[in-house]
Amino acid sequence: MDQQPARQLTFYRIKACFLLLLALTLNVPVLFTNVQAASDSRFKLPANHQITYSIEKYGSYVGNLKNKLLYEKGVISYTSVATAKGFAALFLKANPTETSILDWPETSDLTQPEQQSYLYTQEKKHKKNQQILFDHSVNGKTLINGSYKFKPYNLQTEHLVWSRQIIPLLMSNDLQQNPAITSNSFYITDKGHIRKYTYTLENAEDIAFENQKVPVLKFKISKQDGRRMSYVWLSKNHYYLPLKIEQYKDNDLNVRMLMTHFNLI
Repeated sequence: MDQQPARQLTFYRIKACFLLLLALTLNVPVLFTNVQAASDSRFKLPANHQITYSIEKYGSYVGNLKNKLLYEKGVISYTSVATAKGFAALFLKANPTETSILDWPETSDLTQPEQQSYLYTQEKKHKKNQQILFDHSVNGKTLINGSYKFKPYNLQTEHLVWSRQIIPLLMSNDLQQNPAITSNSFYITDKGHIRKYTYTLENAEDIAFENQKVPVLKFKISKQDGRRMSYVWLSKNHYYLPLKIEQYKDNDLNVRMLMTHFNLI
């Protein structure tokens, strides 16, 4: 693959770190694996916020990613927008955008939100654009209607499935409920497939942020049958959202993201 297509895909691949994963990449009523004292309490959503990450591709700065979480009137909107800077702007003519919409009425008995839709757009009529709709109301099963590369598809599963973009929110919930958790698995739908993602604790570290050392927990995220894996450094001071994200392909560092701004809104 030549450099131009590789750069065009840079920002889309970043979400895998969450991913996506990064990015950056999740869901909650999931299949628990090696979970210590998993909680069944109400989902702990981070406060409304906006985060800005700087993006490095093979060690070179290529742009920024902004994630915005807004929960109001029973609806969760989570939007990610990547913007190319410098030399990368010559290759990326659009600002790739991801939007996940989740329904969670404040008066509902639901202990966690339900994802309703996911949309990825790179530019008008781009073959990488995705649209996914979720239907949770069929005999305990989830129906997924999507489109990718101009082709529609339909999936059905008994698992609770989410878009890859939600990974940081789901890990945030897990860690807020149980800071001692060391591993968990969940199911993600992307590009017409459903795959299991697993995160595992590596170690505790400190990361410099805003001129001070911030304690973080480093987790490895791997995808079923995938060639890529990611590492995320989650900060308790920031609702266990990632301060740092690294994505590897075939054990080579591909993308690095570093938090530069965190603002409550």
